[in-house]
Amino acid sequence: MRTIIADYLPLDKPLVIFDLETTGLTAGEDRIIEIAYEKIMPSGEIIASVQRINPGRPIPEASTRITGITDEDVKGDPSFTKLSYEFWNVFEGVDVGGFNVLGFDLPFLRGEFATVGKSFDFSQKKVLDAKILYHKVVPRDNFAPRNLSAAYKLYCGKPHESAHTGAGDVRVTVEILEKILEKHPEFRSWDIIMELNGQKKLLESAKNEHAPLVTSSSTGTLF
Repeated sequence: MRTIIADYLPLDKPLVIFDLETTGLTAGEDRIIEIAYEKIMPSGEIIASVQRINPGRPIPEASTRITGITDEDVKGDPSFTKLSYEFWNVFEGVDVGGFNVLGFDLPFLRGEFATVGKSFDFSQKKVLDAKILYHKVVPRDNFAPRNLSAAYKLYCGKPHESAHTGAGDVRVTVEILEKILEKHPEFRSWDIIMELNGQKKLLESAKNEHAPLVTSSSTGTLF
């Protein structure tokens, strides 16, 4: 499998597009129950992987409603601690991307690595956040969401039928990024992308828009 992302955006190292499914929204307190990623090589070739993780605690009912992942599903899976060396190698020496990774997935992964004594500093990585780019070009409309499903419908013309599955969200994100880079040549520069990532208003928009829809009993990612 290959992506045209590498044709539009120069990759001097692999780019890992990833997604987390979690027991809740609080980094450092809640736990990851699934990591999915597509590792895009500079050639455009893709290495895909998905791993369920036993969080070592009951998965809240609200999380199961969103992700479809139950305690039974992960009871035989390894903990993050046992997989931490493997995951560290996945995210070492690469750039990263996803949908709302700056607002959620990267800080959450940093918190999970902290539990095993590792400092995951992603500030030196180039970050391709599809939600940042999407919010940059699509005006805010208080009556319409600007989430992953909406972006997929806009750019790919299809419903996101695998929402809140790690592998499904990653695949959809890659497709959205392909369409964004195809349609918006101004985003084919890491300098421009990193400049957008540093714009406070845009970052807060991507991180917090529709946050009021998340109640104290809600879990999962802000998609």
